[in-house]
Amino acid sequence: MPQFDTTFFSSQIFWTIISFVLLYVVLGRWLLPRIATILQQRTNLIKAEIEEARQQREEVEEIKLDYAEKLSNIDSEAKKLFDESEKRIVERRSQLMGEWKDEMERKKQDFREEAEVARQQAIRDIRAQSSDLIVAAAEKVIHQRLDKSQAQQVLEEAIEDLEKHPIKKD
Repeated sequence: MPQFDTTFFSSQIFWTIISFVLLYVVLGRWLLPRIATILQQRTNLIKAEIEEARQQREEVEEIKLDYAEKLSNIDSEAKKLFDESEKRIVERRSQLMGEWKDEMERKKQDFREEAEVARQQAIRDIRAQSSDLIVAAAEKVIHQRLDKSQAQQVLEEAIEDLEKHPIKKD
């Protein structure tokens, strides 16, 4: 094998050194600066993305706080609206109950008035019928005819006498 032949060692060492120097120059001048530039750009890009992520996280935290505050405001506003509507309902119920009581009182008063009118009408009817009965009975007893005004007067006197001295029932 020629690599291990000692006569060729010097030329091999020479060309190996030349190859390494040439490789070092090519790498140092063209490839390594490009790689360094690409790595620097990549580092800057990563730093920028990290900073952007930090800003977005801060914005998200602010938005969360705003939403929490808005939610709290909405809850308090909903409670306030609920309390107001409950108050209006109670007031409306009280108003309706008052109107109903007034209407029932009016109906009760109307009923009393109608009952009083009916009572008065019944008294008049009874008086009229009793005067006719008294006249008929008196005609039979006396065999004479009384006119209506005389019969009415006799009836009124009899009723007044009964009202002054009611008959006691045992």
